[in-house]
Amino acid sequence: MKDRLIQLLDLEQLTPSKFADLIGVQRSSISHVLSGRNNPSFDFLQKTLRSFPGLNAEWLMLGKGKMYEHMGQTGPATLFDSAPSAKETDNRFEAEAGAEDRQEREDRFLQGGKKEVEEQVQQPAGDQASEIQGNQTAKRIVKVMILYDDDTFRSFEPSL
Repeated sequence: MKDRLIQLLDLEQLTPSKFADLIGVQRSSISHVLSGRNNPSFDFLQKTLRSFPGLNAEWLMLGKGKMYEHMGQTGPATLFDSAPSAKETDNRFEAEAGAEDRQEREDRFLQGGKKEVEEQVQQPAGDQASEIQGNQTAKRIVKVMILYDDDTFRSFEPSL
């Protein structure tokens, strides 16, 4: 099954950590499954199939059939594919609506976090501001790190 998960990650162009975040499991569980240490749990399989509604469960678990259920495709539709049936269109619409709902929830969650931080950060009162500024010693920047969403980073150190 780990080989089929690797195929899915390659086709969907996902890193294991992005896949874990997408389906809602810990990154370590993806690592353990892909290394062969553990077999995927039922919950893991459910979350994978919910996140990829077109994925063929029989292919994922047993290796039988095509990777994707709809039209026997193994990827995005091409110009020469036949038109989907009404049922397939409904399923795709529901999947897209679910993805939009998830995105909206994530946006609301992130915005809520920003509001909480903004509420916590307050400007000091006039007397406190002068006390704070008077007590500070001269500081200089030693290192600046930029963290990217693909789990990479870049570090900068000022030249003296």
